[in-house]
Amino acid sequence: MRIMFARFFWYWLQLHSSQWLPIQELEKLQFKKLKKILSYSYEKVPFYRKHYDQHRVHPNDLKSLEDLRRFPITTKELARDNPLEERMSVDVDPSQCVTRKTSGSTGIPVSIIDDKHSLSYIDAYLFRRYLEYGYRLWEKISRTDTHPRIELPTLTTKKTRHELSKQTERTGRFRSIPLEDGIEKNIEMIKKDHPQILMAYPSYLRVLAKVMNDRKDNSIRPRIIMTHGEVLDESSRTLFNSTFNSQVYNGYGCIEVAPRGIAWECKQRSGLHINSDLVLLEVLKDGEPVSPGERGEVVATSLFRFSTPMIRYRIGDICTLSDEKCSCGREMPLIKNIDGRLVDFIELPDGEQISPYTVMSLFQNIPGIGRYQIIQETKNKIVSRIEKSKEFDQTTITNIKHVCTELFSSDIQLEIDTVEQFPIEIGKKFRVVTSRV
Repeated sequence: MRIMFARFFWYWLQLHSSQWLPIQELEKLQFKKLKKILSYSYEKVPFYRKHYDQHRVHPNDLKSLEDLRRFPITTKELARDNPLEERMSVDVDPSQCVTRKTSGSTGIPVSIIDDKHSLSYIDAYLFRRYLEYGYRLWEKISRTDTHPRIELPTLTTKKTRHELSKQTERTGRFRSIPLEDGIEKNIEMIKKDHPQILMAYPSYLRVLAKVMNDRKDNSIRPRIIMTHGEVLDESSRTLFNSTFNSQVYNGYGCIEVAPRGIAWECKQRSGLHINSDLVLLEVLKDGEPVSPGERGEVVATSLFRFSTPMIRYRIGDICTLSDEKCSCGREMPLIKNIDGRLVDFIELPDGEQISPYTVMSLFQNIPGIGRYQIIQETKNKIVSRIEKSKEFDQTTITNIKHVCTELFSSDIQLEIDTVEQFPIEIGKKFRVVTSRV
């Protein structure tokens, strides 16, 4: 425990200091960290050695930050199609790590692992945000999470309790809110814990706000709400502020690169500060950097995760950079807005709300599924569109039917459509869970 705290505290000290660096010093720090992780990945990660050899590039080719564009982009498809064993460091013992799988909000779930160092680093940069919002050490923090409890009939599953949640709750001040428990049990948990900070998806908070407003119940009053994972529009921010009497701050993250840690709003809310001391963010159009005010696709590099490095990773979001300076004094660049992930809750005939992240956490574990879409046509009809992967067989259909029956009940009409490949729709966001009710 002492070693774990010392590691966390050392990372926090570094991050607390580096957030105030002038932009030139931040870029020097980025280059130093980038050089280190490129060299490490080439030497220790089989995927990157092969990837870079195929494109005839070497870490020694990096002479400046601009040289990073000489290195190939890593797509979600490429990450998914290469086994985790190839993408993780040969120095890592998986039994001592936490395995994460992305929510699959783009339809392409990807697995990564975090070791004790990256876990402490994530704790440290989140703690930096908490302190910005006036967090006090004795206050409680609750955040939404998924711990699927439905077992597939054709698979032997491991413990369903997510090991990462145990780590985040080790101080007793952090509590995970399991989305699959349903909104009623979630409300009971939040009321019991009285968290001063609530971290959640905007889609979840909209459902929570509706339930509380319909009941004229004002008993949930976190001082701070931190959103992540989806687009936060201004109408939702206003709704959360009025319903919960909370200060609402937006954040932007990506599990593969920096969970809840790519960018965040300070108290000035002038935009989202890019965490330049732990990620290198590129915003590109046709492979070239865009100018401030111009939209471009997000390509990100994690500068702290060595267990499963992600270098020049195409996230799938579109964002616009700002050339303004924030009055808080930080010179970390600002994101003006993000065209990010869009998801819906599914409402059953009895009024129960099913979180899209519960759906995604279950579908991503079914062998034989590539990309997928879950579409609620009516309250009584669900359409599951599945892109076949090479493992697809009849047990895939069996598992899909089992999951949908457990999630939505046997009374719901289920239609399963299989395709070889989803068409690519330029300029249109791929929506995994959609409700047309």
